[in-house]
Amino acid sequence: MPGQSPNKAPGLTASTLGSVLAALAAGALAAVVGTILHASLGYAGDVPIPWGAALALLLTGALVYWVGLLRGKLWVSALAGLATYVFVALISTDTNNQMIVSTQFFKMLPGPALAGGMWVYGIIVPVIVAILLVSRQLRAATRTRG
Repeated sequence: MPGQSPNKAPGLTASTLGSVLAALAAGALAAVVGTILHASLGYAGDVPIPWGAALALLLTGALVYWVGLLRGKLWVSALAGLATYVFVALISTDTNNQMIVSTQFFKMLPGPALAGGMWVYGIIVPVIVAILLVSRQLRAATRTRG
């Protein structure tokens, strides 16, 4: 093949495999730590303040951002975000799950249900923000090199 080194087989390179593993590790870390952290609540009178869910979302965004910059590839951030969501979905659909309270229980457990909803459905927000920030950083780095 033109442009291909004679000693390299086509397909998955060590760099690509490392990037995939880094993205999956960041996603797993965000999912596990975020799932544990999201349940931390405070109350102002009867009003639940899901500060743990907010912190879990911030952690997710930071990890997705960091792994994309670490590997220097935008798709790594996207894969880390997708992995986070998939791992959280697997945790939340487990019938023996005692960690994420579904929003269907909001009337009985408003605080935990609010935190669970913020965590499960809110993951997309920090992931998109992180991907946009990584895209901006990588473009800026390319411009300064070029």
